[in-house]
Amino acid sequence: MKFRNLFFLLVVSSAVVFSSCGLLSGTSDAKSENKKTGSGNVLEDIFNTVMGKLPITQQSMVGTWNFQGTSCAFETENLLKKAGGAVVATQVEDKFDETCTKLGISEKNTGFVFHADSTYTGRIGGMKISGKYMLNPESKQVQMTYLLGVGKLKATVAVSSREMKLLFDADSFLKLMKIISQFTNDASIEVLGKMADMYDGMLLGFDMRKQ
Repeated sequence: MKFRNLFFLLVVSSAVVFSSCGLLSGTSDAKSENKKTGSGNVLEDIFNTVMGKLPITQQSMVGTWNFQGTSCAFETENLLKKAGGAVVATQVEDKFDETCTKLGISEKNTGFVFHADSTYTGRIGGMKISGKYMLNPESKQVQMTYLLGVGKLKATVAVSSREMKLLFDADSFLKLMKIISQFTNDASIEVLGKMADMYDGMLLGFDMRKQ
């Protein structure tokens, strides 16, 4: 009986997790379309958009970028297929939206400023972070440090002249989110952490617009 209950919980958890990560689109209509087609949940979909196809350089990242909304993705399509496909993609993003709302993350207090000297400053929910960043143009990944280099973030970047999508490795990003939430009793970060543990290759981050 205990084994049956455990198996049932794992199946339900899988369905919940994989419906939460609707990723590419910023509008509800686009997200609905992604659910219908089963697309819009993997990095390949990002790189197939106009923004994703553009070459990225350090100069293209330089500037002030303000938060516009949350975004999440899976690194491979195989993960989504194993987890139940597009159903999962909606629920992770919903949980991520919920977490960001509880932490007070908004357009007014969240964003990044990337400088030409490979340093950056940022605010997430009003908490200031800063450090150095190093871009790999070929892989479209950027390494970012914080807490005087003790903390590290790895992110995948897609950028146009006015928009940026910054998607962090879920495990390292959630460590930062836990620091931000240390003065709250918000349990949604723990739920996101369990989702990340269940599915390798989950990415969480922000859609941003250049100031």
